[in-house]
Amino acid sequence: MYNDEALASLLYSAFRFSSFRPNQEAVCRAAIQGRDVLLVMPTGSGKSLCYQLPGIVRGGTTLVISPLIALMDDQVAKLRALGFAVATVHSGRERGASRQACVDYLQGKLQFLFIAPERLRVPGFPEMLAKRKPSLIAIDEAHCISQWGHDFRPDYRMLGQHLPMLRPAPVMALTATATPVVQDDIRKQLGLTQPASFVHGFRRANIAVEVVEVASSQRVTLARELLLVAEQRPAIVYTPTRKQAESLATELSSASSAAAYHAGLDAEHRKRVQEGFLAGKIEIMTATIAFGMGIDKPDGPNGDSHSPAGKPGGVLPGNRTCWA
Repeated sequence: MYNDEALASLLYSAFRFSSFRPNQEAVCRAAIQGRDVLLVMPTGSGKSLCYQLPGIVRGGTTLVISPLIALMDDQVAKLRALGFAVATVHSGRERGASRQACVDYLQGKLQFLFIAPERLRVPGFPEMLAKRKPSLIAIDEAHCISQWGHDFRPDYRMLGQHLPMLRPAPVMALTATATPVVQDDIRKQLGLTQPASFVHGFRRANIAVEVVEVASSQRVTLARELLLVAEQRPAIVYTPTRKQAESLATELSSASSAAAYHAGLDAEHRKRVQEGFLAGKIEIMTATIAFGMGIDKPDGPNGDSHSPAGKPGGVLPGNRTCWA
């Protein structure tokens, strides 16, 4: 068992963080001890570290199930940059790359394997995972599991059927938002065994929310007016449809560099757009919910390398999210 000094040392050596953010350490210790965990923690407060650090301590491979390709690719890139052995299997990967990820998993070469929930209904895939059981299973965006969740997804609803063959690995369900009813449904659907539950609300002091009621015909005009101001960029503008994401990107290109992201674009195109946005080459991202809302993007010119464990930076006045 890692004592306080040893865990703090690993936190720094592995992730370059000098201290835990509030509530992270208790969650990590529960997972390290092999307990199932339900974690409800605000966006940006460091949920990812809560499975990544225990995964390193427990050894073997941590299996991460995530519903959004953009979020998976973001986490994979950051873990690889830290020197970890990571692979991913989802519809955006070439078949050969996915096969190699499975081979590496079976040979024990991976510390983290990220998969989309749909992979588990591919014949033979769950059985392949069971041949070399993971040491920890992390299920991100766990509210998708619940029939009452605001982002219901059928393949997430079926996860509980596959978990028994991957046990005795502890299961950690993570989400930023879940009502008590949804929390209970997550526990039930995943078959969590006497889970340690950590529920920390959703409020963050460094995020401000402003709601303006605007007629649909005026939303593009308002978005352009907001984003013409350099201090309001970079920004993400969410739209309900793919067509609107593309048309809005074209219209907002007069304000700054803009590009659309949605599930109808091919994987290579989505990758270019995401990398361009993270690198600052694209200042305005118009997207459907396929882009997710947990992408790490430092706001300042040099990021925030001294922030406590979790996502760097945070949301500052120059980083705006709008709904069109």
